[in-house]
Amino acid sequence: MEIKTWEQYFLDLAKTCAGRSNCLRAQVGAVIVGEDKKIKATGYNGTPSKVESCYERGKCYRMENNIPSGTCYETCRSIHAEQNAIIQAGQDRCKNATMYIYGHNFICILCKRFIVQSGIKEVYLKKDENSDVIKVTVDDIRKELNAQ
Repeated sequence: MEIKTWEQYFLDLAKTCAGRSNCLRAQVGAVIVGEDKKIKATGYNGTPSKVESCYERGKCYRMENNIPSGTCYETCRSIHAEQNAIIQAGQDRCKNATMYIYGHNFICILCKRFIVQSGIKEVYLKKDENSDVIKVTVDDIRKELNAQ
């Protein structure tokens, strides 16, 4: 028997969270974990509470209009998994925490701002089963935001 690393374990949980997504375009899950390895919050990309999802509508405005990923966020009905998890946790539970994201290999500009402001210290991303894990520190994100 092989025991999973903490990184593998939390990325697997983020993948499970992605399974709750009601977005037709991407299924993304996020898990925020404290320094004590305890889960502080989870999130997935989907519409706000009591707002009809693209899944329920059977169509996605962004897909219908070929809007490239990473652009025109105001046209999307969903909240990103990272944002959902941070909202659920609150800033006090995010301080020095680690975020694990499954479903994409980049962090959008909006979520970068949320992550920095929340106090999260690092993020691990995994696009799919065939991709490598990417680690991003909040210092890396700050440098990128300062360079803009």
